[in-house]
Formats: sequence, C-alpha cells, structure tokens
Amino acid sequence: MTRVTLSPAIVAACALAACLALLGFARGVEAQAATGTIRGAITSGTQGVTIPDSIAVRMIVLDDSRVSGAIPATVSGGRYSASLPMPPGRVYIPHVTYEGVDYFGELVTLTESAREVTRDFRVYGTTRTAPDLAIVSSTVTVVAIDRTQGKLGLLREDMIANPSDRVFIGDESGITLRIPAPTGTTEATGDESDGEFKLERGVLTATTPIRPGRLTPVLTRYVVAFDREVDQYALRVTASLPAERLTVRVPVGAVASLTPETGAHRVEDERTTPEPGRPGEGQVLQIVQSNGSVQPGGGIVVHLVGLSQDVVQTNPLTEPRGAAIAGVLALLIVGGGTFAVWRWRGRVGSTA
Repeated sequence: MTRVTLSPAIVAACALAACLALLGFARGVEAQAATGTIRGAITSGTQGVTIPDSIAVRMIVLDDSRVSGAIPATVSGGRYSASLPMPPGRVYIPHVTYEGVDYFGELVTLTESAREVTRDFRVYGTTRTAPDLAIVSSTVTVVAIDRTQGKLGLLREDMIANPSDRVFIGDESGITLRIPAPTGTTEATGDESDGEFKLERGVLTATTPIRPGRLTPVLTRYVVAFDREVDQYALRVTASLPAERLTVRVPVGAVASLTPETGAHRVEDERTTPEPGRPGEGQVLQIVQSNGSVQPGGGIVVHLVGLSQDVVQTNPLTEPRGAAIAGVLALLIVGGGTFAVWRWRGRVGSTA
C-alpha cells in the first residue's frame, strides 16, 4: 500500500476551503431564513370601545395559493407586529378576530425590497339588536342549466349596508338575514366561510355578521326545478330588507327570451370583465332591474322562456349535465385557493 503524505501547506489550504464552504452554506441558510415584518394599528370604530392586548392577530400563510398555516402576531397598545420568513412565492393574509368576528387585511408578499409592510385594521363591537339594515343591491345570476333534468343553478349576491357603529351578529338564534328562496328550490346554501346557512320552509337563513363601515356581501346559491314540458320558469327575486335595487342576470343564449313582469324592466346588456374565482364573469349578460326601490317581502318576477336544448344555442356556462349541477355550483362558489384569495380580498377592502 502506498502512503500519501500531504504537506502542511496543502492541509492548511484544504482547511481554508472547508471553512469557506461552511461559511457559504451558512450564508445560504441565512438567506433562506431571511425574515420580514408585517405590522399595523388596530383601532376601534365603536364609540367607547378600547382595543385589548388580548385581541387575536395572526398571519394566514398561503403557499401556491393554498392555506398552509398561520403565524401569531404580538399585540401591545393597539398595535401588532409579526416577524415572518420570506420563502419565494409565499403570501400572507393579516387576520384579526374581535368579539368573534373576523377581519382580513390585503394580501402581503414580503421581498428584499419590501421587507416591512403595514396593514391597519378598524374593528367594531358587536350587537344582537338589529340596526336599520338595508340592501343596496340584490343580484341573481343564472350560472347553470341542467336541461335533461329540468334544473337551474342560481347565484345570489346581496350587498347590505349597516349604518350603525356595531357589527350585527344576529338575534338570540344568531340569524342575521332571512332570504326567501326562489320557487321550486331543491337545494340552497351559501358562502359558509363567514357564517352558516339553513334552508327551511322556503327561506334560507344566514348567520353572516353584518359589518358597519362598508357593504357586507352575502353570497348564496340555489338549485331550482323547472317544468320541462312547460319549458319556462318564473324567477322571483324577493327583498328580505328594504332594497334600493333588484337585478336578474342571464347569459346571452341561455334562454330563448326573458320577460319581466310589472315593476321591472330590461336594461342594456352587460359585458363583464373576467376575474379569477368569480363565476359568471367574462361574458355578455342580459339584465332586468326593478323600476325602483323595493320594500321587504316585495320583489320582481322575470319569465325565463325556452329552456330546452332544441331552442337554446350552446353556452359553455350553462351546459352541466345530470345530478352534477349541484357539484358544479359548489365548484363555482368554492374554487379552491383562487376563490379563497378572492374571498378574503373581497371581504376586507383594506382595513374593514
């Protein structure tokens, strides 16, 4: 066996190289573990209410547009701060819970050029005494048609104004809104991320908190049956609160015609702008609107005529088949991470 003898100079050089390699590795680890900070103020929008240091604040973690965890923040004197890792592609959603009500901040991506980001919140006290709530708009959109089984998929969005300085969290049963379901409803539910929904005797109840300071959207969906022999359906939209405007939207080509009864009228078709996670967007819609404001229990009726395959031209939005229509509606409403991002962005504005 041949023994190799290394000179002291070579040994020293190897040691130096090893040290440099370890230093480079350490720097790489340090770069991977780089952190940024999200901080902000939490103020009260309710007179006489002081924000406690025990208020729950956390940063929801989105990796690849999906929730992968949450990191708590520290709170002191009406301000919060969170030191957070900055892996590539990660997004944070600041989240505050106060008196059982959730508040979400605008999405944050921490980078080397933006290591410190501010997101402020305004929160409100709660009440079980109903303030003078009002509907700014109720919009019902036809989003699916099962022509073989005689079913329609409907999406309804109510934009509700709360003029008080407290969040309405419902009566003793927790119900904040009672929405009369369309005739022939076989299934109904809503966006359960911010409340619970239950269909009983033709009325869909919701426990969604109705916030002040901005409009609260309440998104619900329905599967309704229509008579294939009659080949039409009378869609009634009923106001659950005093409403400024009721609207029905039907994709062009989904029905042969739509005719409003007294109290409503056709308006110019609407070409919508595509937006990820929003069903019924990026197409031309036929529009019917109420003639004016509508009192609780009142509404508009729109006749959808010509629902059979023989009459209606093909529309990709309204071609689901068979019993899958309810599943299709669910996918339209809850489209995974993309919809989650849209939902949080849509809820919060920036500080509400």
